[in-house]
Amino acid sequence: MTASSLAVPAAGPRRTIATELFGALDVAEEHLITFQEGILGFPACHTWVLIDGAKLGTAWLQSADHSTLVFLLADPFVFFEGFAAELSPTELLHLEARDASQLALFAIVTLPASRADQATANLQGPVVINVHSGRGAQVVLGDTAWSVRQPISFN
Repeated sequence: MTASSLAVPAAGPRRTIATELFGALDVAEEHLITFQEGILGFPACHTWVLIDGAKLGTAWLQSADHSTLVFLLADPFVFFEGFAAELSPTELLHLEARDASQLALFAIVTLPASRADQATANLQGPVVINVHSGRGAQVVLGDTAWSVRQPISFN
């Protein structure tokens, strides 16, 4: 599901995805991630590909539907000490997951307009991906002390 896995030859059909940030990506269909409801604010974007980021704990979520739409993701378990998220049985079922070990959870990062400002991560609405089935969803966590605009540092 990551860029590393994109380099591994996969059996079956492949798809070329045009992107502005990464150029043309040749991706095995089995590595595409399907978000049935899209992502908040982008309900019509259903097909995505996960690409490893340059820093440990980061990734890019590139839309296969729109070449300009890409999100920087951060693993909140790497960047935020004490972060925890509990998914409901309904959310696990929606993601076709038997348990949380099948899932990867990421926060969408908002980059600042200027270097003087700080990047933030949405820890209340993480993106969750079943790495086995290729199903994804953005979930809204209930009772949490974490913010939608939690300051994050990549230093």
